[in-house]
Amino acid sequence: MIASMRTSLERLLEEAIDYAGQFPPAKLDLVPALDEYQRLRKGPEKWIVGRFVCAAHRLEALAAALPATVEDTEVAVVASGVATSRAEWEEILERDARLLNKFIQETPERVDVATYEVRLPDVAGIERYIRDLNGFRDVEVYAEIPVEDDIAEALAAIADSQWLNAKLRTGGLDANAFPDAWKLAGFVLGCLDLDIPFKLTAGLHHPLPTWDEPTQATHHGFLNVFVGAAIAQGNDLSQREFERILLDADPRSWSFEDDGLAWHDQEASLEDIEEMRAVLRAFGSCSVHEPLDGLKAIGLMGHSVV
Repeated sequence: MIASMRTSLERLLEEAIDYAGQFPPAKLDLVPALDEYQRLRKGPEKWIVGRFVCAAHRLEALAAALPATVEDTEVAVVASGVATSRAEWEEILERDARLLNKFIQETPERVDVATYEVRLPDVAGIERYIRDLNGFRDVEVYAEIPVEDDIAEALAAIADSQWLNAKLRTGGLDANAFPDAWKLAGFVLGCLDLDIPFKLTAGLHHPLPTWDEPTQATHHGFLNVFVGAAIAQGNDLSQREFERILLDADPRSWSFEDDGLAWHDQEASLEDIEEMRAVLRAFGSCSVHEPLDGLKAIGLMGHSVV
């Protein structure tokens, strides 16, 4: 267990961050990002670090950059592009399949392609897109749902597949990239209700909701999402109740003990947390230190400054 941290918080966030240092806003070159990932995996931050995120078109460079002594490493592969048409979608999948196969052949057994993650062009054609993704089923496949589309319809189709996982973008470089709390609550509750493993990506750098001047948006808090999901796992939360949890920026609203956690009088046990984490797998972040610094700032790790 990490010093000065309750068991419930450690269980809640264990291996929760897939490190995406090559992506905005950090935008590190591949080698510095890989070096940072290796440092994180050996340092005190290792408890919260999951997979190394790499775009498919960078896999060849990653294979060349991996040290001969690399330890067991799981790679989360993101599609090499974002399709806006059927033709672009087919082109991306064909290219990425070649890149993935080549990478797997050229890398040692200690390096494992764990996921393939791709944004759907739309929800209207989702049944056909799901059929197209069958060829990637040797790894976990995450279909990113366009936030402007019908999320409930997409989740129903994903659940019907009985194998596909879901992904939602929770931020970006401008305010339009951030779904509101109502929509995010609906996505998380939908995944929990339908037992769909899911990931989140972008915008979750802070534990609690935080206004960001450059993007002119309030960033969602990763603590709100994970705690809300854990409470929903063991309780019958409405979408409005989950939305309230997502909007709460008061550090005093949250408590973590060795046998469970709570938001106000809503509680989740360690069992609830473990069952929830079987569904909410991770969130992508270009920084690990920023989320950890945020936890320290609100007194959940080390000395409180609140």
